[in-house]
Amino acid sequence: MAISVEQKVGLFFLAALILVAVMIELVEDWRPFEDQYPYIAKFSSAVGLKVGDPVRIAGVNAGKVKKISIEDSQVRVDFFVNREDSVREDSLAQIRQTSMLGGVFLGLDFGTPESPLLPPGSLVRTENPTNLDQLITNIDRNQDRVLRPLGDIIENSREPLTETVNRLERIVTKIDKGEGTLGRLVNNPALYDELTTMSVRLNQLLAKLESGEGTLGKLIDDPALYDNLNHTMINLADLTDQIKSGKGTFGKLLTDDRLYEETTLTFANLGEITEKINQGEGTLGRLMNDGVLYDNVRDSMARINSIVAKIDDGQGTLGRLVNEDDLYRDAKTTLHKVEKAVDGISDTGPLSALGVVLGTLF
Repeated sequence: MAISVEQKVGLFFLAALILVAVMIELVEDWRPFEDQYPYIAKFSSAVGLKVGDPVRIAGVNAGKVKKISIEDSQVRVDFFVNREDSVREDSLAQIRQTSMLGGVFLGLDFGTPESPLLPPGSLVRTENPTNLDQLITNIDRNQDRVLRPLGDIIENSREPLTETVNRLERIVTKIDKGEGTLGRLVNNPALYDELTTMSVRLNQLLAKLESGEGTLGKLIDDPALYDNLNHTMINLADLTDQIKSGKGTFGKLLTDDRLYEETTLTFANLGEITEKINQGEGTLGRLMNDGVLYDNVRDSMARINSIVAKIDDGQGTLGRLVNEDDLYRDAKTTLHKVEKAVDGISDTGPLSALGVVLGTLF
């Protein structure tokens, strides 16, 4: 059977695609126009690393892994980089994870600028990677170390926690039913109305204060109050300075040593006087300590009270003088007669004056 031109073209195109795929697979690392500087790294484990994985310097692709083999109980990794000045003697190679989902790469750091460049073909310092299985084992071990005591604590606290939850549930039920103070606060609509009214009044009060109304508003907004207060503080500071410097009466009271000495002397004299009084010396000491004098004074006061009572009752001459009006009227009449007699004497002679006086009086 003859093959048509269309079929020949299709077969040729398919063969060309297969050839391109084979060439890409076989000559993937063949880069004739790119410089390659080979290096060696040795690890105790290279889990996940395979030929063709990228070599990255500070996260930037800079080469590939060419070969992985076992040498002297270690994993030897042959790789290349495309820059001659990329690897230094203190550069460090590590097998790192691309992500938690998988994939690894060979990572290099720059090293220090002072360190000399490492010649191609040399062995690069390495740091053994953390195996994923080992990492999971460590996580399990740490999880067991942390969660086991936590589980024991939860197990030991199960009954108190259950009781606490039950109590909280009972409290919430009471609050929901409006029982107790908190329940009434939550369920009473009148409280909301009162709080709303209080909030409105408070806002009105704050608005008045802000506008300077009322005494408190003036205290807040009136700059004269600040000026007066500032002036008062200045005067108070001046007064304090004057007191400290000993000016004025109060300043002298605080700073003059003579006041202290005189006060000390006064208290000493008072102490001596008190001592003498306690010992019964002097008039005041005898008044304070002599019992006979107290009895005499008491008897005298009793007699005086008796005399005053008799006078008040009208007894005796003094009592009658104090309480009877007749004596007052008689004395007044006599004084009038004496005045008349004196007037007559001034107008007559001695004998006639004697007769006038006698006639006036009798």
